[in-house]
Amino acid sequence: MMKPLHLAVLRMLPALCLACAHPPQAPREAPVAAPALTYETYTVGAGEPESMLVALHYSGSTPGFWRPLLEDWRTPTRVVLPRGPHPRREGFTWFAAGHEQKTTAEKTADVEQMAARLAELIRELRAAHPRIRRVAVTGFSYGGDLAWALALRHPGQVDVAVPMGSRLLGDPTPDAPATRRVWVLQGEVDPITTAPQTAARVDALKAAGVPIDVKVYPDLGHDFSPQLIEDWRTFLQQQLRTEAQQ
Repeated sequence: MMKPLHLAVLRMLPALCLACAHPPQAPREAPVAAPALTYETYTVGAGEPESMLVALHYSGSTPGFWRPLLEDWRTPTRVVLPRGPHPRREGFTWFAAGHEQKTTAEKTADVEQMAARLAELIRELRAAHPRIRRVAVTGFSYGGDLAWALALRHPGQVDVAVPMGSRLLGDPTPDAPATRRVWVLQGEVDPITTAPQTAARVDALKAAGVPIDVKVYPDLGHDFSPQLIEDWRTFLQQQLRTEAQQ
């Protein structure tokens, strides 16, 4: 006759085997949502604005970089100056450390993910300011990459884009709607995004049906010049005028 202790052990074996087959798992932490983007907003020009300009700073800079460039702005405009979420040098940047060591596909994914967050911010601001009828985005370097990505992936939120010193990452989706106009500003001797590379990229995008043009500035590197700033101001103010202001 089997002893009671042995019988109890045998009865426990199925439960022990089940526990071995399915060991307890550590509790999973819920994914941490990305913090909301910080931004400044104010109005320029006389009258109630029906247009909005979203300007995206370069890596290591701050939203305040744009303020002097927007002085004496004549077209009534709501200005929105988002801030990159990651501290860098004396300012902020848009992507986490290690972005530049990634593959082109991974860099493109980083840019498009941040552009999606910016597109959501634009949607929220348009809802908060229903008089807004026209939106332009612009930026330099990483900010230029994001301005281009917004035009490429979120044309419903963007009418005009002016990327400067941009890598122009990402390809258009066939038959997708397009932002009305993209104007790329490029330094002739830019060592980071070279003029021949940008020209070839713009030609390929044009062939794919993107309404895009480029202007190259002689002897200019990865930087601004007085002529570039003047052209940038003139073009954007013209594009942001609504029909009633023409």
